[in-house]
Amino acid sequence: MSSTTAASPHGLPASQGQTQPLRRTLGLWQGVSLYVGSVLGTGVLVLPGVAAETAGPASVLAWLGLVLLSLPLALTYAALSRQRADAAGFSDAIERAFGPRWGAVAGWLFLAQVPTGTAVAALIAGEYGASVLGGGETLAFTLGTALVVSAYALNFVGLRVSATAQLMTLAVIVAGLVLIVGRALQEVEVQAFTPFFSRSPVTVGLAAVQLFWAFVGWEAITPLAREFREPRDIWRASLLAVGIVAIVYLPLAIVTIGTGAYGAAAGAKTPLVVLAGHVFGPNASRVVGIAGLLLSFIPLNAYVAGTSRLAFALGERRQLPAWLGVTSASGTPHRALVALCAAALLGLAATYLGRLRIADLLPFSTSSFLATYVLSMAAATRLLRPPLSYAALVSLVACTAVLFFVGTFLAWVGAVTVCALAYQQFASRRGAG
Repeated sequence: MSSTTAASPHGLPASQGQTQPLRRTLGLWQGVSLYVGSVLGTGVLVLPGVAAETAGPASVLAWLGLVLLSLPLALTYAALSRQRADAAGFSDAIERAFGPRWGAVAGWLFLAQVPTGTAVAALIAGEYGASVLGGGETLAFTLGTALVVSAYALNFVGLRVSATAQLMTLAVIVAGLVLIVGRALQEVEVQAFTPFFSRSPVTVGLAAVQLFWAFVGWEAITPLAREFREPRDIWRASLLAVGIVAIVYLPLAIVTIGTGAYGAAAGAKTPLVVLAGHVFGPNASRVVGIAGLLLSFIPLNAYVAGTSRLAFALGERRQLPAWLGVTSASGTPHRALVALCAAALLGLAATYLGRLRIADLLPFSTSSFLATYVLSMAAATRLLRPPLSYAALVSLVACTAVLFFVGTFLAWVGAVTVCALAYQQFASRRGAG
């Protein structure tokens, strides 16, 4: 590979290597698949039952509230992307609002959860896959690792190929969920919703905190804004994605409660297994096991695409090592993909050797996500005009309230922030020298 020197969009010299602009390869439906894939993930397999056990029938209100919150969140992120399409996505918006140091902090926070977030997705996928094949923990990790490597390999080949694979997989999964839920709606009993507040009304808020993981993802595609063929498709993809997520989540929550597919009545099975049993019969566990693998691939593929562009952009800005801010001749951020894949595999290895569980890993990712949401919405209130700035303000208040529920993991957010600021200080001194 020949060596060239180019200028980045921010007036900084690019690192040594061949750099090509990111190509505009994304169409509307490919964008929709990436948006939906970032949000509609493994949470659909387990969270309806978790929320129903926490708040009873009233957990439907928590689902509805978060669907409604998704609209201003998605529109705000889309507006920021339209305002200036940049591979740094939300990090670029925060930089414009509060300066490069805080933009770097947001980028670091988001990338810091790659090892743990990837491990969570791999564990869930592997466990569902192992349930189909009758294997144990080692097989689960093997399947999960294979899924991770596949997502990075597809993105290395090119985003258009990756997005097309995402669209096909998403279409199959949504069709399967619509079939299961549609058939199960016939068995919903009205009396299952009475009394509606079978637990304290306060539990609706607790259920909303549990369900927040199922709605994280609207920020992940902002680094891909430069790769949409038509900028207006960012708006369209956002709105369509919110609608698809609502169509999947709300009916699933209703049938979970209406058929009693949770708690003691469901035994050790997840709601989707119970519901699939009514549709597919005794082979339901295998069907859901395969669905678990596919559902895990969808958000993982979308996040690999988004995080690699974010790492590339931070490398261009010297907010991460400049070695990352280089693309291949085809415009793929190949170095960022390799670095993130290595970090993800290290995270998986540490998880396996340390016998860590999903519950051990999830708070690291959740706290990082929430912190970037708070910074993003705060930036949007400064950068956007009404009425979008009002939408950002509503989202800011809601996300800040949820952030406090992470408790001691605020220390994790603080530690990553300190490391990001220290690196910026080191880089600036090195540049001045």
